[in-house]
Amino acid sequence: MSFDPEAVRERAHGGTFLIVPYCHPDYAWTHHREWHEERYAVSICDALDLMREHPEFRFCVEPWIDQIAPFLERCPDRVGELAERLSSGQMGVLAATLTSPRPATCPDETFIRNTVLGRRQYRRLAPDADLSVMSCPDVGIGHSQMPQVVTLAGFGLYRGWRSDAAFSRLGVPREFRWRGLDGTELLTSRGIYGGLWTESQLPPDFRERWAEVTGALLSTELGRATELSQSTVWWVAQGMDDARPLRAAGADALLPVLDFSREWCEREDSAMIFATPNEYRRMLAEQSLPVWDGVIDQVDVAYNSGWHGARGLWRTRRELDQALLVCERACALARLASARAPAPEELERLWTEAVRVNSHAEQWVFTRDWEWLSAGARATLREIGEVADRAVASLSGLGRTSDEDGRPLVLFNPLPYPRDELVEVPWVHPRLDVCTGRVVDSAGRTVDAQFGEQPGATWDRPVETPLIFRASLPPLGCAVYRVCEGPAPEPGVAPEGGALSNGRFALSVSERGLRTVFDPASGIAWNAPRGGAIGDCRLFEMGPGVLHVGPVVGEVGAPTGTGRWVLTGPYRWVYRWEGAFHGHKVSQDIIVDDGAPHIDLVTRVFCGGACGFFGLAFDLPVRGELSADIPFGVEKRNLSAEPYGPDMPLSEHNIERWREDQLWARSWVSASDGTRGVTVISVDGDSYWTYHAETGRLTHILFTALREDHPARWDDWEKSITLDRLALGWHTFRHRLVIHEGDWRAAGICVEADRLRFPPVPAKPRCPAPEAPGNVIGGLSVAPASVRLSAFYEDAGGYVLRLYESSGTATTAEVVLPCPLASATRTDFNLEPIDAEVGIQAQRLSVPLRPWEIATVVLL
Repeated sequence: MSFDPEAVRERAHGGTFLIVPYCHPDYAWTHHREWHEERYAVSICDALDLMREHPEFRFCVEPWIDQIAPFLERCPDRVGELAERLSSGQMGVLAATLTSPRPATCPDETFIRNTVLGRRQYRRLAPDADLSVMSCPDVGIGHSQMPQVVTLAGFGLYRGWRSDAAFSRLGVPREFRWRGLDGTELLTSRGIYGGLWTESQLPPDFRERWAEVTGALLSTELGRATELSQSTVWWVAQGMDDARPLRAAGADALLPVLDFSREWCEREDSAMIFATPNEYRRMLAEQSLPVWDGVIDQVDVAYNSGWHGARGLWRTRRELDQALLVCERACALARLASARAPAPEELERLWTEAVRVNSHAEQWVFTRDWEWLSAGARATLREIGEVADRAVASLSGLGRTSDEDGRPLVLFNPLPYPRDELVEVPWVHPRLDVCTGRVVDSAGRTVDAQFGEQPGATWDRPVETPLIFRASLPPLGCAVYRVCEGPAPEPGVAPEGGALSNGRFALSVSERGLRTVFDPASGIAWNAPRGGAIGDCRLFEMGPGVLHVGPVVGEVGAPTGTGRWVLTGPYRWVYRWEGAFHGHKVSQDIIVDDGAPHIDLVTRVFCGGACGFFGLAFDLPVRGELSADIPFGVEKRNLSAEPYGPDMPLSEHNIERWREDQLWARSWVSASDGTRGVTVISVDGDSYWTYHAETGRLTHILFTALREDHPARWDDWEKSITLDRLALGWHTFRHRLVIHEGDWRAAGICVEADRLRFPPVPAKPRCPAPEAPGNVIGGLSVAPASVRLSAFYEDAGGYVLRLYESSGTATTAEVVLPCPLASATRTDFNLEPIDAEVGIQAQRLSVPLRPWEIATVVLL
């Protein structure tokens, strides 16, 4: 887009262009990570040299792991100088975080710990540095809880960018006060992190060509900075990916930015000075700015959807977040009970490793770096699981001996409310002449059980058969069972004709999958389309496009298949459908539990090589308002007015939305006409969906697959990216279909999603009982159901409890604590006290909450 130079010059009269130089650290974009690390060390050294010579020069740095850590390791002799420049304010901090993640897809607590741990690192280096600005400079702007999240993280300005062209088309101001879901208002600005980075923009003879050079800048960089602006100060970036300060990207030729800015101030009616993001924040805070209320971005970016398939970092990131939340809850309870568990600093180390793999652009890393990064993440995930297992066993106080009656089984409930639900626990039978199939609860009562599908070799008797039984679990605590010798449970009889009733639904299956579902409670009759299924796995083939997101040129699925009953009740039924098409295979389990108001799908896809994305398609039986969950909240989705890539000219400001009808959701999408509804919950999938309002088809994008010969935007370096981008092999995804009366609130979808994300965690004690099993403590419960638990962990300052209201209604959270505690203090994410009401009396805590409010409480 080109702007009228004279109109921009007139608009800028009396205002100030703030030149903000920086080197944006993509984790490993276009080169090996080693080159990036060396480059950032050189770049910061250059900036320090310039600051010595030119007091007016400014520079800023970004995340700790991505940019600062490499400098500290390579330039120890200049660490003090860096700290001095940060403390003086001549060098600013654009993102006082560990990494630069995508706010729309980064797991909730991971995003918070990224800011908390990043701030701690910066404070240790430069205690007086201004850490008031936060940016996610190369990613989507985020969700409508960002104003609250960023404010509670200690920042006063948020700087975003993508998708700039779409936001301009929607009329989002360049600078504004963003009013979030809970009513928090945050000073916000948007714009690209790169600019003024070529010799053609700033030639050496700019004085002789002043009208030509300034006209070009006013029609591009400077014009864009003032577009949709009601301010008199404008952020103009100087730099680019991996740029050295005041040098041209790709050539390192020195650019005359210092001389040009001085000349501008002499010859123009506006000023042009260097500034840090922190100086920009102080100047912008004095402006009278418009307010933008609520949602900005319903779409986010189209590239990277399910990148690398089930082995992608998008899934590993979620696994790390969920595993750490369970682990630290178990550890906190164990330490409150004086049982054995790691100290807070050990869990902080694990969080740092979890955050490390959340930086953006990591999907494009080269093979060597990919192996290092993914191997480290998997090792961290394993360590977290082992720590959690020991903590749960320690909390239960149980051990193991060879002569006891049966083997102990501990189930840990990581959620703050009691649960009564079917669980499936892997179990082995080492004595082939005796079956250990009798489940006994802590009161000695035998619990009705069913065997699951036996993996491995079958010897006409139980060898490895998962136990399926209804477990009763206390809130955030342990239930103890014992599995003793007894006969194998008798399976039920396979349903006849593919029809099944579980006491809630009547459904039918066929050789093409799930065909019909009827729910008498809501009156919804859901029928699969002709030749398809409810939850149909399909391949959407793509042509060439921006960042490998091209137009859909074909849609294929399995024309038919085979099916059989794998489990036949009496408590769980599983029907397995299998099909094949175009060299790909699909296997889908349709799982129905006795009396359950939901149906689970486990979809396995074998990708034999493709150019496109695999998706799970649902032709919804209900039309109406569409809602999607976001971190700490829920947003409506109405795509009718959303601009997509083909609607706008292709440019560096329009590369994000080239998949039409795309939307994003944290884990579920719900459609309701007000009296009834259908919700699709993704247990372990990525955050991207499409919705065609004309047909009512909702598709969850499972993963993207690319062939090696797929046209690349950068043929000279993309060939070095890990071949996992081809997504060859098997990929597994789990979903839950909930048919309900009313909308998502009436159906308790937030609770249902929590149940799926945080199932009961089994632990099988294998060591002697702890010498000091600890004090017997209760669990931790939270009411009402609209209040969610985000975190419960031990920190150096006490025990941290984080809650949020999830229905949009003011309430008071009533918390029953595991044991009596003396004090409670409301804080921000950094555990700095804030002025907010909280009450505590022995084991009871009350926390008043606004609609959608996030509350952090430190307990002592």
